[in-house]
Amino acid sequence: MTMTTVVKEINGTKADGGTQIPDPFFAGASRKALKFLPLYLLVPVLFWALFKTMGYEMHWKGFGLGALGWFIALFLRGPLSLLVQKWPPERAKNVIVGSSGVLEEGIRLGLIALTSATFSWAQSVGQGWAAIEVLFAIVNVIMITTLVNRTDEKAMQAKELLKAQGNIQASPLWGILERIWASAFHIGATLMVAFNPWLVLLLIPLHSSLNMVAVRLAAKASALATNMFIAAVGLITLAVSLVLY
Repeated sequence: MTMTTVVKEINGTKADGGTQIPDPFFAGASRKALKFLPLYLLVPVLFWALFKTMGYEMHWKGFGLGALGWFIALFLRGPLSLLVQKWPPERAKNVIVGSSGVLEEGIRLGLIALTSATFSWAQSVGQGWAAIEVLFAIVNVIMITTLVNRTDEKAMQAKELLKAQGNIQASPLWGILERIWASAFHIGATLMVAFNPWLVLLLIPLHSSLNMVAVRLAAKASALATNMFIAAVGLITLAVSLVLY
């Protein structure tokens, strides 16, 4: 979520007319991202260590349930995408991104309501929710690297879309920092819902607004501005949840 300009695709051929030269931006960015992949895994470890230090053990069933909840929310976006596929692109994108609050917070509330609202359980559910999103980010990085040497029409379109949306970072460290702030938000939101289910009425618009503003900042502003915004919302949400308990 950091590139603010679309870099024009650069293609070429070797002297023998054979292999096409890969986009240098994608080639460089993908190599950097692959080197930093292990650091992504440190994000869930960081939060596990934080709560363990606070005296809370991980409930692995809750962790798994949180991961499942994220997958369910992702799956439900499928039918929504089909529903709006013939709409104007900008409007369709706004609906899909904006739906994150309703889908994720609704499912988060349901998971807590059907299981337990204790702090220890809720932080485990939140950590599972955040960790699977980190894993999804890792999978995205790996998938992006497969586009580097492809020059077919679909691959070229995918590259331009990824650049325009900021899904490839000039520095992968921005993506890792973003996962930290987003994880803080998910854990904090889960704790807030566990503390008082009615807080979901606040979290739904907050979550949707977070994603919509972050997408716009990623396309038009700097990586620093995007991360500062996500950090502010994520850390404040986590801090408020800890104060409430």
